[in-house]
Amino acid sequence: MMDRQRGNNPDLGHLRFVDYVGLLYCVFRILVWELPLFLLTFFIRRTEFSAGFVTALHYFLVRKTGQFLTTPGLRWLTRPGSEHVNPVLTSRRYGPYHDNIYQTVARNGFKGFWVMQSSVQSPKPPASSDLTILYLHGGGYMSLSPAHYSLFLLRLGEAIIEQGMSVSIFALDYSLAPEHVFPTQLEETAAAYEYLVNEEDVPPEKILLAGDSAGGHLALSFLVDLANPHSSSGKALPEPRGLALMSPWLSLHNEFPSFKANERRDVLSPPFLGRVVREFLGHDAAARDSPMRSRLNSPYLEFLTPEPAIEWDTVLPSWVWVSAGTDEIFFDSVKTWVGMVADRLGQGRVTFAVGPEKAHVWQWLETLTDEVMKKDFLGRDVGDRRGFEATAAAGRAIARQVRDHGQPDLR
Repeated sequence: MMDRQRGNNPDLGHLRFVDYVGLLYCVFRILVWELPLFLLTFFIRRTEFSAGFVTALHYFLVRKTGQFLTTPGLRWLTRPGSEHVNPVLTSRRYGPYHDNIYQTVARNGFKGFWVMQSSVQSPKPPASSDLTILYLHGGGYMSLSPAHYSLFLLRLGEAIIEQGMSVSIFALDYSLAPEHVFPTQLEETAAAYEYLVNEEDVPPEKILLAGDSAGGHLALSFLVDLANPHSSSGKALPEPRGLALMSPWLSLHNEFPSFKANERRDVLSPPFLGRVVREFLGHDAAARDSPMRSRLNSPYLEFLTPEPAIEWDTVLPSWVWVSAGTDEIFFDSVKTWVGMVADRLGQGRVTFAVGPEKAHVWQWLETLTDEVMKKDFLGRDVGDRRGFEATAAAGRAIARQVRDHGQPDLR
């Protein structure tokens, strides 16, 4: 069994001397140059920022850290640890049920966590749940882990339960780049899905595939592969019931207007995304004469201009829910993809939830950064519906999709 904190990538905390130098350079550059420039820009050109000062400052720090920090430094800074999980497991809210949540699973081909099984208080086999979520986390394929998402996924699950459904949530702890380049993550997703269907006996009609950012990209790659008769998993598996994507990363080319228009509003930056592509495809992927360069338009990687074109009506499940914030650099690409997919599937199968003046994956960010809300939320009993409203709203929206498209009674 894996350590409940460290997860699948335990070597993220090791830095070389050159990484320490890079970390010091990042801090120096932000404090000496970037921060004064941000403050000057914020107060002179206030209309360029939708968020208040504190939120805009936080987004600025996340954006610049991702842009200037080396990959080992970034992964060291965001490494999973006890500080992410222990406050949840020992809180008043979840402490009495700590043996029921965030349970580790390790198999040949994948590792992950059962965040909850049917409920927090009274766990039952996932096969008995009304809904089972296979969740794929973000982080550009090279950082973060389910540990960073534990509180978010618990609140998401609670919101679904509040709508009268039981829910199980399995978070895949996929291997990170650059040590593990694509399609390693795709193969691990297929193995986890097969585990749910064949070992846990979860009916595919009750499985929701969900992910944010790079996790949304991975979810779509998996669905494309699942529809391929020559699937990389080598096994024919039925498709899941639904798909939920939060701020999905859909295009590797960074050519949409929002990439430029929102670069001062979002937590991501185009330079950071360029580095991500090099990391998770391999460092030679972007080279002009590299044979891997042609993979950038692959239907497993690029979802707006894939070659060959993707037949979305044969790839996507019966319903799709997508959210994106108007302040994120991905907004135009997500809006374009949703329109394209809705034309193929029909408007009734696709729901697009727009967050006005919201940044990238704002639903998850609130559970990670709002320490005041976190302390208050964890200090109350399970069942108290107050707190982390953006996350709860996403959970309610997912439950609504299940109801609107018919919940099969297969128990």
